[in-house]
Parts: sequence; C-alpha cells; structure tokens
Amino acid sequence: MENFKRGRFEWQMLELPDGITTSNGNWYHITRDGIEKYVPGLLKEKPLEQIIQEADAWVKSSNGLALMLYFILVYATVDALWAFIISLAVYFLWYFNTGVFVNVISTPIARLLNKDGFIYTVSGVFLIGISLNDLIAGVGISVEFNALWYGLGLFFLFKVGLLSLLIQFVRNKFFDKPKVPKPDRILNMLLIRYGMKHGILTGKIEDMEKELIRIANYHKGKK
Repeated sequence: MENFKRGRFEWQMLELPDGITTSNGNWYHITRDGIEKYVPGLLKEKPLEQIIQEADAWVKSSNGLALMLYFILVYATVDALWAFIISLAVYFLWYFNTGVFVNVISTPIARLLNKDGFIYTVSGVFLIGISLNDLIAGVGISVEFNALWYGLGLFFLFKVGLLSLLIQFVRNKFFDKPKVPKPDRILNMLLIRYGMKHGILTGKIEDMEKELIRIANYHKGKK
C-alpha cells in the first residue's frame, strides 16, 4: 500500500493482480502493466500514483465544483433557491458526464476541489459570512439568511457524499450497470489526454478505448 500525505490528509492506493483500488473507494480495472500496454511509455513520463490520484480527484470533482458554485452564486446575490437548483443541476450534469470534461490543464483544479482542507475552510468562511449578514452587507453584499440552510444541506449532500450514495443505490436497484464503470471511463480519458500531451498516441485512440472496455468486461465476468 502506497501512502501519499497532503498536510494531515492521506491518500492511498493498492495495486492488485486484477486492478488498482484507492482509499476513496474507487476501483480501476487495469494494472500497471495494462497501462503500459495501453499507453506505451507514459509511466516513464508520469508516475502511476499521480495518475491514479488525479483520476480519483476527477471522479469526485462534481461534489466540490457544485458546492463552490452555490456559494459563488449566493454571494453574487442570486436568489438562494435558484442557486440551490442551479448547483444541483450542475452536479448531475457533471456527475454523469465527468469524462467529457477531463483534461490535463484543469486537473490541478479538480485536485484542489477534492482536498478536504480546502472545502471545509472555504465552506466555513462562506457559511459564517452568510450568518453575519449585517457585516457583509457593509461591503455591499446582500445574502438571504435562508441561503445558510440551503448551503448546509448541499454540504451534506455533496461533501459528505449522501447524494452520490443515493445515485448509486438508485442505479444499482433500477438500472443496468454501465458497460464501463465511471472510474474506468475517467481514467481512460486521463490516459488519453496525457498520451496526447506527451506525443505518445498515434491515432489509435479508438483501439485503446475498445481495449479498456474489453478489460473491464473481462473482470466483471470473473466476479
């Protein structure tokens, strides 16, 4: 088990014979050797641990993004209810289409939005600011007090992960599982983006995607 500390927070990954699992609860159905065959030479340019940690950050990026968006909207004097609705809409859009947004340039932002220290600090500052409405009104910002309750609700839905758990429950109960799990789709896109950045890919992106699907289906068939 590899440990990577960020302040007092710790992230871990474990390489197994049939995949890679992380302390965030994500499972990637590909091994170090599989990635080397998938994007030859990439691991010489980028450590496996960093790639997996970045994939983990993208998997959870909808939580931090939607929460920060809510606070920005209410401080921009958008009605609290509308800010709540917009934040939820963005969350669902991002959650189900994260792979579309994955790119190398925005990866540091995704990692920042995944840091507990950053989310707790920023959320605390914004929520305290809302509770001290008279004080922030002195600098020309007017926020409805009910924005505090919407904000607390979203914090538990997003940061604590209640909404994500609900989505997973509903999908497992009423819908067929996706052909390729979300973590694998995101890792796939990240590998492709890094392959393009380092000039490794030579027009075989479609073949690479098919190979990832084959690997994922193979492991699902063994369960």
